[in-house]
Formats: sequence, structure tokens, C-alpha cells
Amino acid sequence: MDPALPLVAFLASLLATRWSLGLGFVAVFTVGYLNGIIRANFLGVFSTFMFDAGLLGLYAGFFIGMPRRAAGVWGGTGGGFAVFLIGWPILMCAIPVNDLLIQLVALRATIWFLPAMVMARRLTAADLSVIARALGGLNLVTLAVGVYLYLNGIQALYPRNAVTQIMYLSGDVAGGNHRIPSTFLSAHSYGGAMLFSLPFLLDRLFGPGARRPDRVLAACGTVAAAGGLLLCAAKQPIATFGLAAVIAWGCTRFNLTTGVVIVGLVVAAGGVASTDQRLQRAAALENTAAVSGRLRGSANESFLELLVQYPLGAGMGSSVGTSIPYFLAGRTSEAIGMENEYCRILIDQGWVGLAAWVVFLVWLYHRPPPARLHINWGLGVILMYALTLTNWATAFLGTGTLASVPGSVLLLTQMGVLIRAREIAETRPTPPLGGGRS
Repeated sequence: MDPALPLVAFLASLLATRWSLGLGFVAVFTVGYLNGIIRANFLGVFSTFMFDAGLLGLYAGFFIGMPRRAAGVWGGTGGGFAVFLIGWPILMCAIPVNDLLIQLVALRATIWFLPAMVMARRLTAADLSVIARALGGLNLVTLAVGVYLYLNGIQALYPRNAVTQIMYLSGDVAGGNHRIPSTFLSAHSYGGAMLFSLPFLLDRLFGPGARRPDRVLAACGTVAAAGGLLLCAAKQPIATFGLAAVIAWGCTRFNLTTGVVIVGLVVAAGGVASTDQRLQRAAALENTAAVSGRLRGSANESFLELLVQYPLGAGMGSSVGTSIPYFLAGRTSEAIGMENEYCRILIDQGWVGLAAWVVFLVWLYHRPPPARLHINWGLGVILMYALTLTNWATAFLGTGTLASVPGSVLLLTQMGVLIRAREIAETRPTPPLGGGRS
């Protein structure tokens, strides 16, 4: 089974992309949602790259199978940034500082998901609706698995091995229970995927242009996402959601309906959480001393020291947060830095790589999208802006922003949609996401 898994993922994504770009993204997200539980039960070298193979199928189907649609995708300001963000790490990887395989692993975690961002510039409103339907269904599947693990323990589906070690170390939920990973490799990956599915689902639930079946499926998917955020017992997705909700409400110019929806979601989730202590781990965010301690640990003066010490970086794969497969663990050296995504970029790519990312993010987020709630996917664009902005604004609190499966591709897909919306808004006053029915 092990060698067959990446082949199946590649073919499924390739064939789906040849049918439509939206279905290609759906195939990749499906592989990502199931990646954890498959890898845990089919431990091997090949299964490690199952999600990567799925992405390769998407890329091949788009760049080779859709030449007209792919034409010019690397152009424009957004495409130019993407070229540099991919090209600079490749150049850095050519410097033989660390073990070659470790450098290639770090390069994969840095650039392999980025083409999805430029491809997302070609997604139409119809493609986004297809993605929203799929995410609604996938969220329901993961909620069912999550509830099963909640009742029977993670050992019911996840054997103890090198891949699942992190799951069995996260027994810090009330009563000594484990955090729930559902079908993912970690509770944080589960919570992150649920969080990044919300802009797609909430637009279909409350935005204009959606059909009634889509609204029903989106409502079910939203409930499943909220349930997953509680079940996973990870605090960061909850905090990110809270900050993003406030930003999104501000971007809508404090629209009353949007405010009521946000409050309703929070109250409903709080009511469910109050029924079981195991669902209340996020309440630890009220402990200001613990939160401030985490902030000091991830964003303190040591970052400035590293900034001065490594102007050219320390070589690809040198940073804390490089996700090394278990079968390459013996090739690593002592990691440098701390749990901070910007620190990881600095250590691997130096000042140039860090500056490139900062300039790109400032370009993308310095101007919020217009509050066009009356147009198709207008609400979705605002929610994507708020969520992705919050994610990058809090990226100093941990690592994995560009290496989470499938959360990073969900993040970059939404960033690609924002790039397109921004570029169109700068050239002509048309709706940001036309080109297809919902």
C-alpha cells in the first residue's frame, strides 16, 4: 500500500484538475484532510509524500493541461512576489551548509505549497462554490471521526508510532485526555483546517448568490467546523478566530448583520463548550500570565539577537520548526532559533528572505478589500482577508504557517484570491470575483 498512496493521490488530483480547477483544489484538500489518518496507519517513506504527490497532480493538471488559463499566472505584482519567494530559497538551498536531504526537506516546506497561491488567482466564483461544497462535506466527515475519537480515545484509530508521537504527548485536556486530531496528524492541524474552511462556508451561508442546498450544506459544515475547533482543544485557532472576527466586522464597517452572526457563532460555541469540561481548554486564554509568558517566549529580544547574528541565515534546514520526517531524524543538527515563523524564515533565508516576505505581506494587506457585501463572494473576500491577515499577524507565536497539511494550502489559496481581488480592484471597478456562476 505504501508506494501506491502517493500514486493514487497524484492521479486523483490530476484527473480532477483536468475536469475543472475547482475540483483539482477539492482533490488536494481531500487528500490533505485524510493525510493524517492514512499516514498513521500506513507508516512508510512513500506515504510521507502523499499530500505532496496530490499537489503535484494539481500543478501538472493546471500548468500542462490548462495552458491558456495558466498563461500569465506568474505575472503582475503578486506573481512577481511569488517568483522571488520561490527563487530565493532555491538559491539558498544551493549553498551546502547542512545535509542535502535536510536542506531539501526545508526547501519543500518553504516553497512547495506556494504555486497554489498563484493558481488560486484563476479560481472563478463557480470554482469557489465547488470548494465550499466539498469543505462542508469534509468537515462533517472529520466531525464524525472526531466524536468517535472523543468517545473511544485516539488509540481507537491511531497506533503508537513515530508519526503519532505528538498525539500521545498532548494529553493535557481535562481528566488527562488527549487532544482530538480527527483525521489529521495533530489537533492543531485539525483546528487550523476547520478555521480556514470558514470563509468559504460562511459566504455560502450568508452571502448573496448561493442556492438553498448550498446554504444548507454550508450551515452543516459551519457547525462541524465549530465543533472541530472545540474538540481539537487547541487554543491558537480559537484565538485566531476571535481576532479575525473583529477585523472582519471592522472591514464591513461594523455591519449589523455581520455582527449578529459573529456573536451568534461565539454564543453557540460557548454554550456547547459549557456542557463538558473537555471542550473548555480554550478558556485558558483568560490566564493573562500564561498568555504573556507564551508571547515572551516567541517574540522577545532574542529575535533581535538572531537578526544581527544571521544576516545571511544559517542555511536551509537550520531553524527550529523544520518538520523533519522520522526516517531522516539522524541527519539533523541542533536547531537554531525559537517557535516563531518569522524567525524560521530568518534563520533559513537571512535578511533578504525575511524582507521579501514582510514586503509582500504589507503589499497584500495594507489596504482592506471594499465592503461589497451585496456581490457574489464579497463577504468571502472580506473573511479571507481578516483570517489570513490575523494568521500572519500572529505567526510569531509558532511555526508551521507554510508547512501545515492541508491548512497551509487553504491559507495560500485564500491569499491567491485576495491577490486577484486586489489586482482587479486596482485596474477596474468590477466585482472582485466574477467569471463563473455560483
